[in-house]
Amino acid sequence: MLSRRPLLVALRVLVLCVFGLAVARAGLFTIYRVAGTSMLDTLVDGDRILVADAPWLVHPVDVGDTVVFEVEGEVLVKRVVAGPGDTVALEDGRLWRNGEWIREEIPNRYAALDDMSVLELEPFQYFVLGDNRAVSVDSRDFGPVREHQVIGRVVLRMSGEGFSTVSALTR
Repeated sequence: MLSRRPLLVALRVLVLCVFGLAVARAGLFTIYRVAGTSMLDTLVDGDRILVADAPWLVHPVDVGDTVVFEVEGEVLVKRVVAGPGDTVALEDGRLWRNGEWIREEIPNRYAALDDMSVLELEPFQYFVLGDNRAVSVDSRDFGPVREHQVIGRVVLRMSGEGFSTVSALTR
């Protein structure tokens, strides 16, 4: 006669594993769908992005990170180009951080010839820009993003072509 005990133990282990995975998934990562073209070619309309949203995975945010944040009731995804204590400026669309020109790998068709005088970021502030500067609504429009507005860091892009990491253009 077969004992029910090993079956019950296996069932309990399975239930605990499923529960543990659900809790980890809910507390560590969220999947978002990209809507729009402000991050071309890094992110394309319709891409899915895996976002690390656990505070200990997200903070501190680094220059070059692609982050998801909320501003004015809208959830956006942009690249961090300057962080707390940095100075940032734009001259003919060229990015200057801490008095140095930052060489970016943004195609000319996505450039914008904006000018912005020097702005010094306060503690817990980040300056974010879309990679497609010509159409992006970003810190040029709504100002620096505060740390508490950052939802998470993009760690993986899932497109019709497969998976890829999100590269940094301004490190």
